[in-house]
Amino acid sequence: MKFGLFGFLISVLAVSVKSETQNIKIHDLMLDEIQNKHYAKILKLETMVMAMNEQLNRQDEKIRSQNERIHEQQRRLNDQDIQIRKHDRQINDVVQHVSELQDSTINDESQNQSMRGSKISPLKQSEPRDFVKNSSHSFIDHALRQLIKSTPKEKTGKRNGRPSFIKRSGLNGNIVAFYGYMSHGESQPGKHQILDFDVVKTNVGLAYNKYSGMFTAPVNGVYVFTWTVSTGMHSYVYSQLVINSDPFGAIQTDSDEVSDYHTSTGSVVAELNYGDVVYIRTHPTELIKGVIRSEDEMRTSFSGWKL
Repeated sequence: MKFGLFGFLISVLAVSVKSETQNIKIHDLMLDEIQNKHYAKILKLETMVMAMNEQLNRQDEKIRSQNERIHEQQRRLNDQDIQIRKHDRQINDVVQHVSELQDSTINDESQNQSMRGSKISPLKQSEPRDFVKNSSHSFIDHALRQLIKSTPKEKTGKRNGRPSFIKRSGLNGNIVAFYGYMSHGESQPGKHQILDFDVVKTNVGLAYNKYSGMFTAPVNGVYVFTWTVSTGMHSYVYSQLVINSDPFGAIQTDSDEVSDYHTSTGSVVAELNYGDVVYIRTHPTELIKGVIRSEDEMRTSFSGWKL
């Protein structure tokens, strides 16, 4: 009996051990399967991470390339600003020289005619727009041709008459003032865009160029400038007043969160030297949204004067 009971217990123990061994094997198989699944997921995640890293690298490369293009564009704009300043100085030099020559011609003719008891005639009017119509390389030649055409031919009853060109230029009187506005709005304004105020109502001193949108100081002095920017509904525009290539003033016109138009005005007082260039541009880096408006109800404008 004892041996039979002992054998039975051994058999039960053997079965239990075998069953446990099978359970362990099953557990190990399950663990292996779980590990394989996790390993597959890890591999998939690693592949996705590598792909994302490649995309990020490509984006970084594009950003670097765009930054290089932006810097190159900025350099070209600066070079263009320098060329514009040089051309505007040439224009002002020609205008000043023509003015002096016309004054001298009038005085000489007045003296000669007064000695003979005769009358003199005024010079023909030179339209300032004729200067800006021509290319920068032909300004001087064009001005000299205008001077030749302005030789007095007819007699008048005025001894000390001054040509209308001198009166309109205001150079002799040291008066400088201008006002202009945009004839129409800008539907897609971009960054670093010079605003062109092409309708010029006042331009005493002929210092504002409506074709370039730039004011060039004809003499040293202290100047006041104001500019107004109007935007449409759900729009915002950052604008700057720039002297040469340096931002001097800035405003924000924001109607982004309202269903209405909005207008903002900025003003600055600046001490300028002869030949300094002043203009209005949109911000070179800030996002511009919506439209710039300029119409009968509201005008986007630019003005300035010398104190």
